Amino acid sequence: MKTRTLSNVLAKITPPASELAGLAKTLLVFGTRAAPSLRKLGAKLFIGGSLAKQTLIKRDRDYDIDIFVLFPYEKYRGKSGKISELLEKVLKDSKLKYDVLKGSRNYYQCKFNSAVLEIIPILEIKSAKDALNITDISPLHVDYILGQIKKKRGLNDEIRLAKAFCYAQDCYGAESYIRGFSGYALELLASHYGSFMNLAKAAAKWDAKKKIIIDPAKHYKKISMVLDELNEAKITSPLILVDPVQKERNACASLSLEVLNKFIKASKAFVKNPDERFFFKAKLDVDKLKSEAKKSHSKLVTLRAVSAKDKIDVAGAKLKKFYDFLLFMLKKNGFSVSKSEFVLDYKTLEADFYLILKEPEKNYIVNGPPLNVDKKYAEAFRKKWPKSFEKKGRLFAKAKREISSVEQMVKAIAKPQLREMGIKSISISK
Repeated sequence: MKTRTLSNVLAKITPPASELAGLAKTLLVFGTRAAPSLRKLGAKLFIGGSLAKQTLIKRDRDYDIDIFVLFPYEKYRGKSGKISELLEKVLKDSKLKYDVLKGSRNYYQCKFNSAVLEIIPILEIKSAKDALNITDISPLHVDYILGQIKKKRGLNDEIRLAKAFCYAQDCYGAESYIRGFSGYALELLASHYGSFMNLAKAAAKWDAKKKIIIDPAKHYKKISMVLDELNEAKITSPLILVDPVQKERNACASLSLEVLNKFIKASKAFVKNPDERFFFKAKLDVDKLKSEAKKSHSKLVTLRAVSAKDKIDVAGAKLKKFYDFLLFMLKKNGFSVSKSEFVLDYKTLEADFYLILKEPEKNYIVNGPPLNVDKKYAEAFRKKWPKSFEKKGRLFAKAKREISSVEQMVKAIAKPQLREMGIKSISISK
């Protein structure tokens, strides 16, 4: 049953040959356009990401393809800060439309035919120790994974399963608004355990309360040495995955405890009952949320936030930050939030917030100090609440909340926060 289930999933998540051929043609046309300008610089193209590693999974939107532009190390190492500008000139000379993405080195995004190309300038290196920027190491990651795939037949399909599983469980993506597993991290894990099923079985036994340490290339003689030798900032995540290419790097440094727990829970459920549904993201069932709200005598509130940013990574991060801030402010002001969902639309850069909550009473009682303690506490309470009253040896006061509805909360925080968080607008669905 397990084998048949995974085979069925693979048939659905593997891009058809026609799509792969289309991507190959896109890259050929792009490379031909850029070639003359690249030759003048002595630079060349290197295809990275899932496409290069043969681990691409089928998408219902344009495919993202990483293209690294390799600048000769000896020629450019002394002016590595300039290679972004040189690459931009190549794009201009090739008459390609692009957006600038900010990073440790600026890189570029180009919507080209059937794909979204991310074009990244790097130095061509042979060893991670020669890297002057973290992105310089990326081709070494590609080479490592391809080497593992060559050793183990079918590993690329096992990686596809891991990626599809994590995507469906909202665990895929190292971006700050997800804080999940990067594609490379999943490639390493599937490679380390040999198959997706072995990874799922191992993950089902992980204890997120303890630090999980995995060293696929056995860089360290003892696991305890990893904690001693890695930079403190790199060992704060609940899972430490030592990069085989660069032993000082944790490939899961951005993974959050919340996402790890989600992955462990999903792995346990899958191992117990393997089913195709674990590999395909289910659409949010709003009617089910309404039913949950009704049963708990709560209300379902739906908000839509529109990003003012036009890059998915930036927009997603800003929208998630606002969502987290809204939840914090609601709970701080007496709202009881029993369930919340964040759904990002990658095409429109809008996010829907679904909140099942109980709004606080507008009028409420403030508990004061007992009358048998030091008088200064009672005096301070009476000063703050002049109309306080005594009952059973304690002071109380009647108070009225300024904010007792989600509408009031949104109105109170929207004006000062929208601009800072890069939100164009926020509205509440009726």
